[in-house]
Amino acid sequence: MHLDPVLDNAPRRGASSLDYEADPLLRLERNNSSTRQAIIYALAIPPLTFLTAFVVAMISRTQGGPLCDAGTSSWICSRTYEILFPVVPGMVTLGGTLGAAWLTYRRWARYERWRPWLAALWPLMLFTLAWITGVGTMAVVGSS
Repeated sequence: MHLDPVLDNAPRRGASSLDYEADPLLRLERNNSSTRQAIIYALAIPPLTFLTAFVVAMISRTQGGPLCDAGTSSWICSRTYEILFPVVPGMVTLGGTLGAAWLTYRRWARYERWRPWLAALWPLMLFTLAWITGVGTMAVVGSS
């Protein structure tokens, strides 16, 4: 048996496509892993959005501003934060939705289990639309 010192000592990058096709257990493990990742991804984006919104609101409340001084608001204290509060978390949720769409495409292109990613995409689209239409009006209308 002849060993090639370069190839035999090189780190393996995981299973090759031939290993994947030949081993049904490896295929099942990858599919189950893809499903778990899609569920975790879909469940992580809304809390991340709310956390981002809370951070923006806390910064606004800490800095203060004319709306808080006048007593009309206690969290969003200036016109700047009336714009930032919907836009920054909206970018998080939109990025999460577009990321799920991209991951769906990548899984589909590699012939992996892509349907869980598509299933994760639908609630993320609804959440994105709800955030943009529900909270996004604050950026347009303001406090008046």
